[in-house]
Amino acid sequence: MTAIDSGRLDHARRLAESGDLDGAAAIFAELAADENAQDRGEAGDGLSVVVERMAERLLEDGEPEQAADVLLEALSVSAVADPARLRVLLGLAHLEMACAQFAGAVEDSRQEGADAGTGALAIELLARTLPLRGRDADAETVWRYGLDHPDPALSEQVRLRLGRDVRPAMDGGLSAGDAG
Repeated sequence: MTAIDSGRLDHARRLAESGDLDGAAAIFAELAADENAQDRGEAGDGLSVVVERMAERLLEDGEPEQAADVLLEALSVSAVADPARLRVLLGLAHLEMACAQFAGAVEDSRQEGADAGTGALAIELLARTLPLRGRDADAETVWRYGLDHPDPALSEQVRLRLGRDVRPAMDGGLSAGDAG
């Protein structure tokens, strides 16, 4: 590693410590993408840490699209550390985007003449996805909305969807010891 690279790595660290995550990520990404850089692995570690923080903040701020963009860009750098963690965060960003789309479809189902089957499906998908994001109370509210919907065809389809078993069929089942 050259003294210039070492200085840039230190600069990226200082930027991250001062809260300039975008600036730090740009430098870490550039250094981690350089296959000839001696401290490429160290830059990949820094990139992973900074991007994880950025993505978590963006998700907290309700910006899953931006979080997904940041994560995809980092995952395109082969030297990025802990890609599994970044992929999990990417999946969470996609879950948030899916919830927004399902909620939009639920809103669209309020229109007169809307297809009851599509509305019921949107309600089910939203209600089953929300708990994956720790939003059990919201899921219950969505189910209740569907069950109490003024369109009897939609509310009946929601009732049927709520009552069906969606657990995967597994040979022999799981015991408490299998869970972890």
